[in-house]
Order: sequence, then C-alpha cells, then structure tokens
Amino acid sequence: MTTKFYYSYNTEGNAFTGKFPAIKNPRRQSEYLLPAMATFKEPPETKENEVAIWTGSEWTIEPDYRGELQVDIETKEISTIEYFGSIKTGFQKVNQETANDIQTNPEKYKRIEVSLVDISDTEDYKKYLQEKEVAIRKSEIERQLLELDSKRIRAICEPSVKDETTGETWLDYYNTQVMTLREELANL
Repeated sequence: MTTKFYYSYNTEGNAFTGKFPAIKNPRRQSEYLLPAMATFKEPPETKENEVAIWTGSEWTIEPDYRGELQVDIETKEISTIEYFGSIKTGFQKVNQETANDIQTNPEKYKRIEVSLVDISDTEDYKKYLQEKEVAIRKSEIERQLLELDSKRIRAICEPSVKDETTGETWLDYYNTQVMTLREELANL
C-alpha cells in the first residue's frame, strides 16, 4: 500500500512548510482528506536560499534569505530579513562581519549607484582619514590652549620664576608653549 502525502504551506506568503501523510476519507475510501493550507501537488526541489511558494494552482520558487542580514543603503542601518523573495529595493544583503564593520565604521562605506561599497582603499577615504586626524589634533590643540590660557592668567596675577638659572618666569614658559601650539595649529 502506498502512502499519499499532502504538502502544507503557511499563511504568510504561502511558503512550503512540510510534507505529511494524508488520511483516507472515512466516508469515501477512494479519497483522501486535504487540510486547509495544503495541496496534494508536490513542490519542486529547492536549493539553499530558495523556498517553494504555492500560488493557488502550482508551486513557484522564490529566493529566501529570511534570518540573514541586510543593510539599508541610504541610512546604513542593519536589520534581519523577515520576508522571502528578492532583496527589497534600497537594501543589500550582508554577512555578519560586514554588518559589524558597517556599524563600527560607517564612513568606510559609500553608496555607489544601487549598492553600498567599501571605499577604504580609495584616495577619497584616505583623504577623509587624514582630515579626520587633523580635526582631532586641532581639537586637542584648542583644548590645550584653553588650559594654558587659564595658567597664563594665574601666572600674570602671581608672577614667579620657573627656572632660577635662566630667569624664565611661568608666564614666559606658558607663552612659549602657546606659541608652539598656535604655530602647529596654523600649519594644520
């Protein structure tokens, strides 16, 4: 005796969910009972990242990346794919390593046409990194100058000698440091 099977699909897009043995109809032994959301038509074989979809009369094969990661090309936000079919317009499928890199270094990625591309090997990105380093150094210098200004005010109010042998005062010392920092800032 051969077993007849039915093929079940879900309510969210009619994706194939499984193969189950059919039960004979107790009133008509030549017929089998067919549950809701099922068909006797066998789905085609699917490969990795594919799913069989019931259209109402036949099975079709669609891409299936559910559970994998995607990035919004505009905002660079990472999300988990919860739908089947092709990747939505404006998104790009990424692996975990790339997703982590995008979250850590979003400036490394740039939209080029319809995809997000790693631009870390380009001259533009190298220039961006240099400008970023310069901006950080400028910020450090400005912080140091502010700190030195308060020390200079104190040195003006309370004049004292820093080095007895040279006669250099604290104000002279701070002024020299300020000049050095301002010169470096001007060269940046």
